[in-house]
Amino acid sequence: MVQNTVIAAGDNTVMAEKTDIVSQFRCQQCNAPYPLGADDVIATCPYCGYTFEVGGDEIASHLIQKNQLSTKKVVELTKTWLEFAADKTVGKGIMKDIKIGKPVLQWIPTFKVDAFCSKYHLGGKKIKRGNEKVWKKIEGSENTRENEWVLARRHAASFGIREFIGTLDNAEIHDFSIDLTDNFPVLNAEIVIDDAERRAHLLKTRRERDQLKEEMDELFDYRLTMDIKNCDYIHVPYWLVRYNYRNGTFRVAISGSTAEVVLGELPVTKQYRIKKWAISLGMLIISALSMQALPYSVFLIALGDGDSDAWIIPLIIAAIGIMTFVAAVVLVANVLKYEIQVDADGEEREEESDLPLTLKDIGGFF
Repeated sequence: MVQNTVIAAGDNTVMAEKTDIVSQFRCQQCNAPYPLGADDVIATCPYCGYTFEVGGDEIASHLIQKNQLSTKKVVELTKTWLEFAADKTVGKGIMKDIKIGKPVLQWIPTFKVDAFCSKYHLGGKKIKRGNEKVWKKIEGSENTRENEWVLARRHAASFGIREFIGTLDNAEIHDFSIDLTDNFPVLNAEIVIDDAERRAHLLKTRRERDQLKEEMDELFDYRLTMDIKNCDYIHVPYWLVRYNYRNGTFRVAISGSTAEVVLGELPVTKQYRIKKWAISLGMLIISALSMQALPYSVFLIALGDGDSDAWIIPLIIAAIGIMTFVAAVVLVANVLKYEIQVDADGEEREEESDLPLTLKDIGGFF
C-alpha cells in the first residue's frame, strides 16, 4: 500500500510517497521528485545538488573529490592492471578470454574527521637476557593532528570499499557541484555527523591497537582522545568494473580520485592450481618428516643427561610440523576457490581463515 504524506522539517515542507522500501521526495530547491531510501539521513538531489539532513536543515558544507577518470580510461586502466596482476599470480594467459564490461561510477558519501589526537600505550615484549627471557616495558604517548575517513553508509556491501576509503587522503577536495558528478548516482548518507565522529574514534582505536599488537607481545593499555576540529561531508568517486572470463564474472574496484586500482578479483586457473598444489605437497612432506622425527628427538633427549634446554628441540620440531601442515591446508583451500582477491600491487590478499588455529597463533604459542 502506498501513502502520500507531508513531511515537515522546521520551516521546510516536502511531499513524500511512503512505501516499504523508499520514500518519494521533492527537492526543496528545484521541486524535482526523487526516491529516498529508508535508511537515508542526509540526501542530495540528483538534479540540482541540494543537500539536506532528512527532517532537518540544509547541509551547508558539502564537498567532493573530483573524478579523474573517463569510462574509456577506466577500461584501459583495468586491462593494464589485469595483465600485471595475472602475470604475478594466475598467469597472463587469461587475458585472451577476458571481456571487460562497461564500468559503473558511484559517488560514495563519507565524512572526513579532522582532530587533535592524544594517544597513550603501554605494553611489553619478551627479550632474551642470558639464558632467560624477560619482559621489556614499552610505553609511549604522542599528540598529533590527523584525519580519519568514515564511510557514511551503514550497510557497505561494495567490493573493495575498505581499501578504497584508505586511499582518500591523497586527493584534492572541491566544493560540491552536481555538474562534477557526470550524471552518475550520488548515494545518500545513512549516518550523521555525530555518528561519524564516534565511528572515527572506534576505527582509529581498532586499527592502532592492531598495529601496536604487531610490535609487541602484549598490549596492556591503549587510550585515544580525539578533539574534533572539523567534520566535512564529502562525496568520493568509486568505480566498479565487471569483466567476464569464460563463464564467470569478476570485479575490479578503482578509485576515481586517485586513478588507482584498489582491489581486484582474478579467476583461479590450472597454472595457479598446479603451483599451489606443488607448494602444498612440499609443505605436507616437511610436516610428515617433522612429525616422524619428533618421537626420536624426545627419545634421544630422555636418554641424555636431562639438560632442560635440550627440550626446546622437540618443541621446535613440533612447531615446524604443525605450522607447515596448517599452511598446506590453507593453500589447498585457496586452490579450491573460484577466484582470488589481489591488491593494487598484484599481491594475493590474505583472507581471514575459518581454521581454529592460524599460522600466527601457532607461531606465537611456540
